[in-house]
Amino acid sequence: MNNYISFSNIPDNIRKIKIDIGLSYNCPHSHNWIENDKNLYVFGFEPNSECVRTIKEGNIKKKHDGHGEPISDINLKNNFCLIPVALGNPKLEEGITEVNFYQMKNDCGTSSIYAPLDNNLGPIDTIVKTRLYSLKNFFDIFDWDRFPYIEYIKIDAQGSDYNILLGAGEYLKERVVYITAEPEHWQYDGANNNTTYNMRVYLESQGFIQVYDRDTVDPTFLNKKYERVKDDIYIFQNG
Repeated sequence: MNNYISFSNIPDNIRKIKIDIGLSYNCPHSHNWIENDKNLYVFGFEPNSECVRTIKEGNIKKKHDGHGEPISDINLKNNFCLIPVALGNPKLEEGITEVNFYQMKNDCGTSSIYAPLDNNLGPIDTIVKTRLYSLKNFFDIFDWDRFPYIEYIKIDAQGSDYNILLGAGEYLKERVVYITAEPEHWQYDGANNNTTYNMRVYLESQGFIQVYDRDTVDPTFLNKKYERVKDDIYIFQNG
């Protein structure tokens, strides 16, 4: 993962960090967050090669009126780092883990490391091999001296959200304030553990409580350790 990240490139004005997991083709959440605060930097994870290509090329055009506003070129340049890998909970003792990634033809936002069960998600365009990393891999090399905590993690990983949380190790408990994750579980083969109940039980064991925020759609959790700063943090997620 070191190949994709250079913390020295983060501008001096940056004071806050958010993580956007599952970007689709236009990074609408990252764009929304940065527009709200130019002192923010976002690390975005996206394994879909077509989405990665579109984001890297910039000048993104919205494909549907219902989609969020695409991230602007200036935000891509100054406030954003694209990390083109899949996240999960790999067995680290086995070394590098490769998994199938199912890239959908009609909607790139429904692509997943799990094969689709819901016909509305498909058809499958291509199946490619992708490396599977964990959030712990990222956090192990993160610049904690400069940024003592992560404000917000939004996960929309088409069935992988719960495993992504498990793959963060102790870092969620110690270093993350807010989390929003999507509990899709019946639409994908192998995603049956990706439920709100499992997320809530696990995150409660890490010191979080579920909260209900008017600006988020999916289950959202607050780390009780950071209640003192909760009202200073902007969170937004609209599906």
